Amino acid sequence: MTDQQWEVFFKACARLLGPGTSKQANSDSWCAWTTFDSLADSVHYWSAGLPSEEFLATDHIRDSGPWGQPFLYSSIAHIVLPRDFYWEYASESQFTNDTKHQDLDTLSLELLRLDIPHRITPLVLEIKLY
Repeated sequence: MTDQQWEVFFKACARLLGPGTSKQANSDSWCAWTTFDSLADSVHYWSAGLPSEEFLATDHIRDSGPWGQPFLYSSIAHIVLPRDFYWEYASESQFTNDTKHQDLDTLSLELLRLDIPHRITPLVLEIKLY
């Protein structure tokens, strides 16, 4: 994946799945990702909503968005988007929860049209570079 392909991928996600936030209850989209450095060290995955276009640069995810820090596109080793994701909100007086659906089939068709390599299953859409 080139930087340009990553930017096109994230723009398609923002357009078709909606903006993400750092909290599932407030997010229209959700994903998990890891970096090559993480795979070489602790195999940590982050999770958050997908960044909107304002947080996309030509070679990285910008700081202060739903991902909380900048990530170079070239550092992303694996990104996974679940078809459905669970959310909950709890306070002293209220508890609500549900699941949100991501239209991965439509996203996959758009990614095919844009020539972005990916894999889709009944559970997830992913780009895995290792």
